[in-house]
Amino acid sequence: MSLRTSDAHCHANPIRGALGPRALARKFSRSGGWFLCLVNLLSWSYGLEISRPEDYAKMYELTIKAAREVEEEGVRAAAILGPHPAELAKLVQRGKKPGEAATFLARAYDIAAEYVRRGLAVGLGEVGRPHWDAPRSVVEACNGVLDYVLVLSRDLDCIVHLHLERRGLATLEDLERRVKKSGAKRVVLHHAEAELVAEARARGLYPSVPARLADLGSALAQGPCFIVESDYLDDPRRPGAVVAPWSISRTARRLLGRGAREEDLRTVFVENIRELYRLHE
Repeated sequence: MSLRTSDAHCHANPIRGALGPRALARKFSRSGGWFLCLVNLLSWSYGLEISRPEDYAKMYELTIKAAREVEEEGVRAAAILGPHPAELAKLVQRGKKPGEAATFLARAYDIAAEYVRRGLAVGLGEVGRPHWDAPRSVVEACNGVLDYVLVLSRDLDCIVHLHLERRGLATLEDLERRVKKSGAKRVVLHHAEAELVAEARARGLYPSVPARLADLGSALAQGPCFIVESDYLDDPRRPGAVVAPWSISRTARRLLGRGAREEDLRTVFVENIRELYRLHE
């Protein structure tokens, strides 16, 4: 199969990773991969200590450098910058009030926005809410950050990657309301529920589906209206936690063997990425 594959949400760790960005890019390229979107990990994944919002710049610089190294290996890359909602939860655990933690993260996103303005990154994220049980005050603080970043995305006309709980239509309805209010246009729903991709796209979102055979089969049944992610962690302590980017091509071949149309897969892996990330050959 000559079809090229893409990974719309992936992580590389040049400090503690199993592979690091260059080896990751080489393995992905050999499998037929042409595009990787690199999203920064949690600050502690890199061993970084965060005492003020400006400290997140260290994490952003690592992600930007990783994207540059991926491109030097012949794979198109994009960098997405910003603290994960787990960072807010951690700040609260360390003694900050939820509102103070939200202000802290909003400032960190202001700093990320400067990298986008300078053309060093293409978007913000992953921002959103905990997918685990968390106090209501933490969830509401995360919602405040989410709403703030959606407005930043609108003002910058940039992509934003969202991390949310998977609660079906309830999540989509809440998100649609927030997105409409903000005016954001390029909103990626990370780890989207496969059975709801058409519904998500109809609501103005870009669903990003985990690259598992069952999920992609379910999503394709609704049409090629989504993008695909590995959510690879590059974590030697959790080698089987998520899909490997270089396995996406094998999954695509299996889908073809089950009757998927090559033109639909090309739309998912190439055309949808070009449209969302505004890429040209």
